Amino acid sequence: MGENTSLLPGKFFFEYIPDIALIVKPDGQIVEANPAACAAYGYDREELLNMDIFKLTPAYLHGLLLESFKKAKKGGALVEMLQQNREGQDIPVEINLQPVRYQEQLYYLCSIRNISHLLEILSKKDHLSWLTRMFTNIFMHITDGVMILDTEGRIKEVNLAAERILNKKAAEMKGQPLGQVLGIKTPYTNELLRRGQPYSDIEVFIESGGKNIQLTLSGNPVRDEEDRLVGGILFMRPIENIHNLVHRFTGNRASFQFEDIVTVSDNVLETIRLAAQAAGSMSNVLLEGESGTGKEVFAQAIHNQSSRRNGPFIAVNCGAIPRELVGSELFGYAEGAFAGARKGGSPGKFELASGGTLFLDEIGDMPLEQQVTLLRVLQEKSITRIGDSKLIPIDVRVICATNKNLWEEVEIGNFRADLYYRLNVISIQIPPLRSRIKDIPLLFDYFLDAISSKTGRQFIYDRESLMKPLQRYHWPGNVRELQNVVERMVNISGGSYLNVEHLPPEIRKMNVTGNAFSRPAKTETIFEARQQSKKLRAEQEKQNIIALLDKYNGNVSKVAREMGYDRSTIYRKMRNYSISST
Repeated sequence: MGENTSLLPGKFFFEYIPDIALIVKPDGQIVEANPAACAAYGYDREELLNMDIFKLTPAYLHGLLLESFKKAKKGGALVEMLQQNREGQDIPVEINLQPVRYQEQLYYLCSIRNISHLLEILSKKDHLSWLTRMFTNIFMHITDGVMILDTEGRIKEVNLAAERILNKKAAEMKGQPLGQVLGIKTPYTNELLRRGQPYSDIEVFIESGGKNIQLTLSGNPVRDEEDRLVGGILFMRPIENIHNLVHRFTGNRASFQFEDIVTVSDNVLETIRLAAQAAGSMSNVLLEGESGTGKEVFAQAIHNQSSRRNGPFIAVNCGAIPRELVGSELFGYAEGAFAGARKGGSPGKFELASGGTLFLDEIGDMPLEQQVTLLRVLQEKSITRIGDSKLIPIDVRVICATNKNLWEEVEIGNFRADLYYRLNVISIQIPPLRSRIKDIPLLFDYFLDAISSKTGRQFIYDRESLMKPLQRYHWPGNVRELQNVVERMVNISGGSYLNVEHLPPEIRKMNVTGNAFSRPAKTETIFEARQQSKKLRAEQEKQNIIALLDKYNGNVSKVAREMGYDRSTIYRKMRNYSISST
C-alpha cells in the first residue's frame, strides 16, 4: 500500500491539535488561530485575527510575555502564565513559543496548553497548506507524545515527546503495529481506526525501554476531504506529568521552611536541627507531639529541605477518613471496584505523591487492616488499586505524625509492631508550648502581625501585663490554641487596644502570684491525661471481657459477636490483659 500523503504531519495537524495554537507576529498580532483557540477564548476566528495576544493576557503579565518573546527569538521559550477568555475568566496555560520564518517574515508559533483540565481533541480542518512547515514544527515540539497511525494501526509518524516517553527512537517505531510498540492490547485504538470512534484519557500501563510507564491515551480519527477514515492521531501523556500539573495548581505543595518556625527556645532549636538532618535522608520520619504543636509545619519544612522539594507534598489525616474509605483514599481503586466507584477508577494518595512526600497525620488512628497494606507498600515500593491486580510502582517518602504514644498502642494491640519499626526510623519529638515559654511573646506578635496584614488594623498592648497570664497558662492546645486566642482577642476588643480583659476566662483567671513561668498547680501533661484515660478504658474493657467470658462459659465466638470484634481481636486482647480462657 502506497503512502497516503494526507497522513503526513503538518498538513492537517494544526486543526487536530488539542492545545490552543496561535501564529503571531513579533508585535503580538494574531495571524492564525485554530478551533481550540476559538473554543477556549470564546471568540470566533475572525475576531481573533483582529486581536493581538496581549488582549488575551492580563495586563500585569504583559512584561512576562514580552520577555518570553525575546527569549523565544533565540531558539524557543516555554512559559507558564494566566490568560483570559471573553468573559474575563482566568485560564492557566503553558505557552510553547517557537520562532519560524516564512517568506522572510518572522512569526511565532504559540502552542498553548490549557492546564486547567485534561485536553480534548477538537476536529476541524480547513487550514492553509502554506503552514505545513510550521505545523510540523508544532507537531515535533508539542509536550504530549503524539503518534500518527494508518488505518491498519501501523505507526507512520512519531514526535520527540513520544520518543522521550517511550524511551525509543522514532526509527524503531515507524512502520510497527501500535500494540507491538506499546506491548499491550489496544481495543480503543482498534475501534478508532475501524469505526472512527474517538476516545480520551484511557489509563494504560506499559513497559518500554526497561521502564514501567503509566500513561493516559487519547485518540481521534483522521478523515480526508471526502470524510473517509484514513487513520488516527494518538496522544499520550505520563500520569506523573498530569499529577504534577494538578499539584501545581491545587496547592499540593509544602509552603513552610525551617526559618518560618518562630522560636528562641533551645529545645525547639534542637528539634529543628534534628529535623534538618532528617531532611537529608530518604528514611521514613515519625513526628511525635501533642495536638497543635506544629507537626505538619515540621513535615513541610523537612520536605522543602529534601531532594524531593520539587515534588508534591500530599497530606492525609488518617483520623479524619471514615474507616471503610481509608484503603481507597490511600491506594486508589479501579473502575467498578465498588458501588459508586468513579468511572475509570481513581488514583490514591500514594500515586499522587509519587516523586515527593506523603504526610500521614494521626497515623495512630489507622485501622489495623489497613496497617497491613501500608506495611506491604512501604516494603515493596508498589501499590495495587482496590479491585485491580496491576502493580503500580511508587517513589514516595513517608513522614508520619501522631499525638499518641505509638509504642503503648503496639503493646495494647492497636498498632502493628512491624509497622511501628518501619515508620520509626527517625523519631522527632515536637515540644509542647508550655515547655517553650520564651516563644510565647514572639508567637503572639507573629499572629497579631498576620492579622494586621490581612485587616490593615494596627494593635497595641501592654506587654508586661498581658504576657504574665499567657506565660503561666498550661496551653493544652499548644500553638494552635495560642493562635485562636489572639484572633479571639482581636474580635472581642473591637478596637486597636488589647488588654487582659480580652483574654479567655480560663487564662484570665490564672493565679497572678508566684513564678511567672510556672504552670498551674493541678497539672498533668496532655500525654499523662491521655494515658490515664487509656488505662481506665483498658481496665473497663478487661472487666467487660471477663464478665462476658463468664456469661458465655468461655465461648470466645459469642464474646466477640457481642463486643463487635472478630475472634482474633478478642484473643489478642485476652493475651494483652492476661485473661485466661479457662
